[in-house]
Amino acid sequence: MSDKLIDVYMGFMDEEVNTVLNGLLEVELRKEAGKRRPIVLIERGLVDPRGPLLEWPLERYAAPIRNIAHAHVGAEDTDPRAEPDARIESILARAISVFLASDEEGEARLREANRRVIRMIDVHELQSLRSKAKLKVPLDGAGPQLSVVRFELGEASSEEPPIVVFRAPEMGLQPSLMAPYIIFLLKMISALSSELAHRAGDTHEWPLRVSCFGAQGGASASGRPGSLSPICASLYVGLEYADGEASPSIALCSQGGVYHFAPKAGLDLPPMPGDDTLAQWFVDHHAHLVIEQVDVDERYRRKEEAGLTRGVALDSAIAELVGRYARDAAKPEVSGTSSWFIGEDQKRAFAAVGVTGCNMEDYWVLRALRDIVLHRGAVEPGERGMEPVLAKGFVTRVNADPLVIEPAVVEAFQRDLRQKRLTRADYVDLLRWGLLGLPLEGDGQRGMPAVAEWRFVSDPVFDEPGRKTFARHLYGFLVHGREDVVVPDPFFIEIATDLLKDCARLPASKADVFIEAPAQDRLDEIGQAARHALHAWRDAGQVPGEAVTLALRRFVDTLADRAGFGLDTEGMKIWLRPGKWKGIRHGTLQDARGEVFGHAAVDRAFYKASNLVALRENTRHALRK
Repeated sequence: MSDKLIDVYMGFMDEEVNTVLNGLLEVELRKEAGKRRPIVLIERGLVDPRGPLLEWPLERYAAPIRNIAHAHVGAEDTDPRAEPDARIESILARAISVFLASDEEGEARLREANRRVIRMIDVHELQSLRSKAKLKVPLDGAGPQLSVVRFELGEASSEEPPIVVFRAPEMGLQPSLMAPYIIFLLKMISALSSELAHRAGDTHEWPLRVSCFGAQGGASASGRPGSLSPICASLYVGLEYADGEASPSIALCSQGGVYHFAPKAGLDLPPMPGDDTLAQWFVDHHAHLVIEQVDVDERYRRKEEAGLTRGVALDSAIAELVGRYARDAAKPEVSGTSSWFIGEDQKRAFAAVGVTGCNMEDYWVLRALRDIVLHRGAVEPGERGMEPVLAKGFVTRVNADPLVIEPAVVEAFQRDLRQKRLTRADYVDLLRWGLLGLPLEGDGQRGMPAVAEWRFVSDPVFDEPGRKTFARHLYGFLVHGREDVVVPDPFFIEIATDLLKDCARLPASKADVFIEAPAQDRLDEIGQAARHALHAWRDAGQVPGEAVTLALRRFVDTLADRAGFGLDTEGMKIWLRPGKWKGIRHGTLQDARGEVFGHAAVDRAFYKASNLVALRENTRHALRK
C-alpha cells in the first residue's frame, strides 16, 4: 500500500459539509505553499461560479474557487486530438462523466481489445431501486449532473495527495439508493487516485481514508446536545427496495459483517410489516429479536465480532460490539438508522437495545464501505476493478437533541410559541441572514440578527443553578462580551434558509411553501418578487447593501399582501414549512395557535436549534491529521 493517502470527507446536509470544507481550507492555508494539499468538492448540479455554494456565499470560504469542471453524460466528448486536461478536478469530472453513461457496445469493444475495464454503475439501473419518495438526485433523462470545484490554495507546486469533499444526498426516504451513490463517487475518486499515482511513478494506487461527519438525534440519556459519538456500527430498522418492491429489514452493519435479526423461534409474533409501521413493530418487539442470519466474509472476519452468532439477542450483540471495540482513548457507539422520522417511542426502543443516537444514513455509509472492500477482493485475476483501496473509515456524529424532552420544558416551549412575533423588517433581517449562510459571528448586516436569537432559552425553566436543564436539552454559543448563551430560533432558521428559495420556484413549488396556496396570479407575483430578490443578491456580488434590502422588502411586502401573511401595518405571520412540523395542519404559527405541537414537532425544533451550532463548534474533531 502506498504511503500517500487521499482524504475523503462526506456529509449529507449543507450545514454538515460547508463547515468541514471551510475547516479544511483553513488548515491547508496555515501550511507552507509547497506542502498544501489540493482540495476539491463534488457537488450535485451545475455550480454557479458566482455562488452560493452549499448555502454559503463564496466570501464565507477561506479560499476562492480556482476552477469548476462539470460532469454529466456527454461531457467526456472532446476532441480526441487534444491533450487530456491533467488538472485534478478535470480528471475526476472526466471519470464521472464516462461512468455515468450506459454504453454496452463501447464496453464490448474494450473487452475485444483485451482491455479489462469493468463499469461499476449504470445510473439508469437505479430506477429499479426507487421507492415512491421524491428523488434528490434526478435519474430521469440523461441522468444527474455534478460539478467538481477546485479551490485556490496557492498549492500549484505541491505534489501532496488531494482532499476530496462531497455531499451525498440525504436519501433517508431512498435508502437503497444511498449506498450505490456513495460507492459510485468513491470509485470515481479511485480513478483519480490511479491516475495521480501513475503520474507520480508509483506502482500502487493511493488509498482513501474516508470520514463521514454529521448530526443525529440523541437516543441516550448521557448523549447531551453537542456531544460527539464515534460510530462503530449501525442498526437499521427500515425498508429495502428492489424492483420497486419494499421489504422490511432489521440489520446491524459493523466493520466485520452484517447481522440480520428476526423474532426468537417459538414466539407467536406478527410478521414484520413492509411499510413504515415497522417502526411500531420494532417498538413492540425489539426485546425478542435475535440474530437469524450472519453475513460475514471469512477473509475479513474480525475477532472482535466472534461472539456475534445466530441466536444472540439484539441488545447482547450491540453490547458485545461496543465492549470488544472499546479502546482507552474512546468508547465506540452504535447508531440507529431508519428511512423515516424517528419518533420518541422508537428512540426509546433504540436506547433499550444500546443504540445511542439515530439518523437516516449511517447504516448505508457502513454498507457502502463494506461492499467496496468485499467487491475489490472479488475481482478476477487480470481484471481491473474500480473499487478504491480503503485505508480507514470514520463515522462521527454530533448529537443535536436529547432522548427525552422534560414535561416542564415542553410546557415552556408551548408557551413560547404563543409569544412569538415578527415584523416585516424582522423578515428582511432573517432572509439576509440566510443569504449570508447563517453566520453566528459578525456585526450589523453581516452577522446574526438579534431577532434570530431564540428567546425561549431565557425562560425560567432553565434558571436553576448550573443551568443543567439547559445543557440536557440545548446547545448554544457564547458571544464576545456577553455572559448568556445564544441559541438560534429553529422557526426563524427555516425562514432564513428555505422561504426565499422555495418561493423563487413558484408556482411549481407551491406545495413546498403553502398548505393552502393563494390563487395562480398571486403565486406568480410572489415568485417574481423572490426571483428579483435573488437576482439583486447576485448582482450585488452576494454582499449586503441597500439594493438587496429593498428587494427583500419588496418580497416580504408581496408575501404579506398577496399570501395573507400580513397581520397589520408591520406585523407578519410566522411561516411554518409544510410537511416538516408533524401533526400541524396550518401554514403559519398564528393560524396554528389552537394546535398543540406534539413530540415530533417539539423534537424537531430542539434538533434544528442545536444542530447548527453543534456542527460548527465540533468541526475540528472531524478533520483528520
